[in-house]
Amino acid sequence: MAAINLKKKFVVILLIFVLFLLISMAIDQIFMPLYTRHGQQIEVPDLTNMFYEDAKDMLKQMSLKIVEESKKFDPTNTYPIGVVMSQIPIPGSKVKKGRRIYVIVSKGEPTMEMADLVGKSERNAIIMLQNAGMIIKSVRYEHSDRIKSGAIAYQSIPPGTEIKPNTEIELIVSLGPFPDKFIVPDLIGRNLKDAQTLIVQSGLTLGEVSFQIADDLLPQTVISQSIAPQTVVSQGDTINLLVSKLPNSPGENN
Repeated sequence: MAAINLKKKFVVILLIFVLFLLISMAIDQIFMPLYTRHGQQIEVPDLTNMFYEDAKDMLKQMSLKIVEESKKFDPTNTYPIGVVMSQIPIPGSKVKKGRRIYVIVSKGEPTMEMADLVGKSERNAIIMLQNAGMIIKSVRYEHSDRIKSGAIAYQSIPPGTEIKPNTEIELIVSLGPFPDKFIVPDLIGRNLKDAQTLIVQSGLTLGEVSFQIADDLLPQTVISQSIAPQTVVSQGDTINLLVSKLPNSPGENN
């Protein structure tokens, strides 16, 4: 009887040992690989400079998810519209499958609404345009019966238009109603650029500009004019100027 009990105990111990061995093998061959793969980490790729849809496809293939956190303007104009500007987690981070990658997508260069300049003074309009980063391509002067003298009568970009910095604009400044008579302004002693503006504003046309050396005057100063100041003339009459220059100044006739 004792021998039989001992044999039974031996069989039970053997069965327990075999069961333990089978369990150990199962853990080693089945459960451990599953656990290891479950905790496997993925390196987050660099999505910046990629279009959102391309980044989305890439992450999908890596079992990651993309989330558009927001859209922002790019003042530096580095990232075109629809391109990823930044991301969280940052490139190179280690994450698990299914992790969400949050991105900020570019809305392109900032835009603004074109202001209504008509009726504003020339000075204020130019300051507004300069503050907006716009380029004033040209300023012309014309008579107007409805816009007071010195105010903007026309702008080449209509108010409310979406524009970007460095956009060019042309302006027309009112000279007021057509005068009954046109009087020649006094241009002597003025800078050539200012004299040109006065000529246009007076309804005249600038003709020939000659240069003469004058050591006692700043360059580009009007020395004389072909029609005396305060002379009554017709609209569009031509006036010639003699302007100072330094000795050996290039590009100027004597």
